[in-house]
Amino acid sequence: MRGDLRRGLALVRKRTQRGPARHVVLYEKAGCGLCAETYRALTRIRMDLPLEIERVDIEAQALLFERYAIRIPVLKVGDEELEAAGLEDAALRRWLKELRPSVG
Repeated sequence: MRGDLRRGLALVRKRTQRGPARHVVLYEKAGCGLCAETYRALTRIRMDLPLEIERVDIEAQALLFERYAIRIPVLKVGDEELEAAGLEDAALRRWLKELRPSVG
């Protein structure tokens, strides 16, 4: 029992990312299946890359709804945006890794 706990904690430490997390904004709306899948993909990717995921409901603000209504789900990191509908984890991970690190 004690050995299992030690192995489990070692795995958690190994998988826990160190360093600053990249801030990712996910533009979505309620009832959007593609948005939900993109969020699940980001949570899987977060196991390997340090990410801070901010979920923004576009229906809360008219300007956001006007801009993103037919494009969601959209990911935004800094000034970069990606229309993420139907993208697999590998494509999302690649996009996140290829982004320039933010300065500041």
